[in-house]
Amino acid sequence: MKQFLKKVGFYGLLVVILLFVLDMIYTQVYKNSAPRNKVQYALSLENENFDYIFLGSSRVENTIVTSEIEKATGKKAINLGNQQSKLNDILLFLKILEYKKVKADTIFIQVDYNYNILKNSDIIKSQTLPYIRSNPLIKSYLKESDSTFLKNYYLPFYRYATNDYKIGFREIFSSAIGKKVSMDLSDGYLPLYGRMQPDRISTLPDKLIENNPAFDEIKSFCSTNNIKVLFFCAPFCENVKGVELIEELKIKIPELYDFSDVITDVKNYQDCNHLNNAGAIEFTKFLIDTFRL
Repeated sequence: MKQFLKKVGFYGLLVVILLFVLDMIYTQVYKNSAPRNKVQYALSLENENFDYIFLGSSRVENTIVTSEIEKATGKKAINLGNQQSKLNDILLFLKILEYKKVKADTIFIQVDYNYNILKNSDIIKSQTLPYIRSNPLIKSYLKESDSTFLKNYYLPFYRYATNDYKIGFREIFSSAIGKKVSMDLSDGYLPLYGRMQPDRISTLPDKLIENNPAFDEIKSFCSTNNIKVLFFCAPFCENVKGVELIEELKIKIPELYDFSDVITDVKNYQDCNHLNNAGAIEFTKFLIDTFRL
């Protein structure tokens, strides 16, 4: 029995050492390889200056064609919209940009039904996990929002094993060999193609929540750091139901620019919440004219 326990202890120790080694290797690869997502890209920036930065969810990432802005105005713009990004995630990006001394004349932030969502994005969470022990902003972000924070922080390799779909072996291998991503992260726009089915319907929430603390903190953070911010609602197709929610939102946020109905032709939509490439170009030109960028 004693011999058996010794073997169990020995192999257990080997497993723990292996997990520590794997954790160290994965973390070093993510921190030192070329960025493959927008969290990595934002963290790679240093003392950069932009004329315009766009923050939001896929309704920004698939909607704002920054190359059109640069072509029309000669000014520097970047799209840091990210799939499923919520207001808490947008706040994190703002803090990272300030931490990395990245400045912009104007930051555009998408606000719409995401005002009703208090949780963080699982996608952004997984992209931040490699930096949980090295970046104080990310540590704070995860500590406040991640129910598994202690496991991710203290258990070796746990964060990678439980988020394999985003930061597992396939992604680490791609990072290690320098495999390029489908998007130019220095631009940030990800086009969608195809047209939505005319009978496809999207429904917004029935009622606006009373308060979103992340939105309040975004406003406070921008005010404290002298950041010029413009809040806007990107277009929805005409089939969307519950668009009254945006009217409620405009009462709560009087400075909100409501562009929910400026693109009407269904052929410009990939689905009811997202413009296709043609629609995105049309909307970006609309923004250029509206704000005289």
